[in-house]
Amino acid sequence: MPNKTLEKFGYPESLVKSYQFWHVLLRPGQPTIGSLILICRENVTQYSEISDGAAVEQRLIASHIEHVLAKRFNFSKINYLMLMMVDPAVHFHVIPRYRHEVEFCDKSFSDEQWPNPPDLASDIALDDVYRTELLKTLRNDFSAHSDERPLRSGKKYHRMYTSGCFDIFHQGHLNILKKTKALCDYLIVGVSTDEVIIQSKGRPPLLPFEERISILEANKYVDEVIPQVDKNKQNIVTQYNIDAISVGSDWKGKYPPVTCDMVYFDYTPNVSSTVLKQKLNLS
Repeated sequence: MPNKTLEKFGYPESLVKSYQFWHVLLRPGQPTIGSLILICRENVTQYSEISDGAAVEQRLIASHIEHVLAKRFNFSKINYLMLMMVDPAVHFHVIPRYRHEVEFCDKSFSDEQWPNPPDLASDIALDDVYRTELLKTLRNDFSAHSDERPLRSGKKYHRMYTSGCFDIFHQGHLNILKKTKALCDYLIVGVSTDEVIIQSKGRPPLLPFEERISILEANKYVDEVIPQVDKNKQNIVTQYNIDAISVGSDWKGKYPPVTCDMVYFDYTPNVSSTVLKQKLNLS
């Protein structure tokens, strides 16, 4: 996926939900309330080049999109526009259309172009408060729709979450993912963005966000990877319906309060990102 295309559409801050082959993003410009970007995660520039898996998954995602937007905003029609002139990555502009006014957070929004084709240059100009609330709302709505396997007997939790920088992925990380997956049906992993790492550690990561997140996406124990854009864990619990969070045992008594269970794992002896960096003279 060309980074510039993702960046243009505000990724990772605009991410609503990641699937195996596609990202659903909140469209930076909102011709109508709830406008999205559906962008393929494969490095392809022709629609005919997407994999069979991506083609099958696209139909599933379309059903999620239409169910969420119908329930949330009761759209009249929905337009999928594929316009790969300036941005070559395979993507669609998803524009819900309304013959009626739509209410969101006590404010009314109209589709000024109805019933004509949408004008992608127009924007209902959401302020930051409304945009943030819209993103949170859609993330929560989409979290209820997934291609997860049915709940298995014997698993203690349905959905769990763990997170980290994963700047140098090592055996300790793998052990936590493996142990967490053994407790749940669906494991969501948060990967800190470059900005979060710079803010907390005062330096950029050795590996950029796109590389770190791709390593987690390829891990067989991980079902979904999301960007960790801040340290507010309760937001994640609420948005993704998390039943429990796993973390290293050194966080006992220090982890921010959350409304789900906490599972603490002992760290793997003699394995540390900091030690590895010192051995490699990377600190």
